[in-house]
Amino acid sequence: MEVQTLKKKRISRYKRTDNTPRMYLTARDKEIIIAVYRHRLLRRDQIDRLFFTQISACNRRLFLLYHHGYLDRIFKPVSFGSSQAVYALDKNGADLIAQELGIERSKINWKRKNNNVELLFLEHTLAISEFYVNLVLSLRKQPDIKLLFWQRESKEINDRVPDPSGKRKYLTVSPDAFFGIKRPEGKSYFFIEVDMGTMSVQRYKRKIIAYRQYWKNEKYREAYGFRSFRVITVTNSNKRLKNLQEECYNAGGRNMFMFFLWKDLDPGFL
Repeated sequence: MEVQTLKKKRISRYKRTDNTPRMYLTARDKEIIIAVYRHRLLRRDQIDRLFFTQISACNRRLFLLYHHGYLDRIFKPVSFGSSQAVYALDKNGADLIAQELGIERSKINWKRKNNNVELLFLEHTLAISEFYVNLVLSLRKQPDIKLLFWQRESKEINDRVPDPSGKRKYLTVSPDAFFGIKRPEGKSYFFIEVDMGTMSVQRYKRKIIAYRQYWKNEKYREAYGFRSFRVITVTNSNKRLKNLQEECYNAGGRNMFMFFLWKDLDPGFL
């Protein structure tokens, strides 16, 4: 008797299948969708580190959330091999966000075309998300420190200050993220600058001056009510780090500015 071998058809990573298993949306699924909405983009490994202890469980849930239209997939172009999936919000996810967060559906800042992002935007947004993931994992190792809030880049946290040199009408304070933590000894607030190595050192120097003016004229106290803040810059290489530190020093930056390499953002870096 001839034995026929049935080969299971491989599901394309770029298309949804019509034969997706039914799913029950769990509380963790909802947390994942909300996290993707708040961070704009999250890589598969970032979701795994935030929400799972087993990568197989992460892959199963993301498979279902994608094929049921809650999340969309984006893949970074590579020269060879394949890149891991990056997840963005999709239509059913936007509907769920409106329901879970009590936001009018028309006010959810999402359209499918927004998921077609340029490579630099993709990498920069994922880098901001990576800082958040490292921050959360660090705080999990330090139960006496609590995260008060986290806000990624937006118009709401941007501000303007007078240019002390008079060369421009104003300088812009536009951090990549803003967060606060509570320690036993008190609260601390931080603005984040994620350096991708594409910004000129002159522009970075203007950022330092803007933050110093923001502190000097106490505009931050008007906006947030706290007395002080620090600025964290994260970059990729020792050479770049030294260049940024030198520009910071030349612009008058001292103790309020902190510098890290990505590899040094291990648990307990704060």
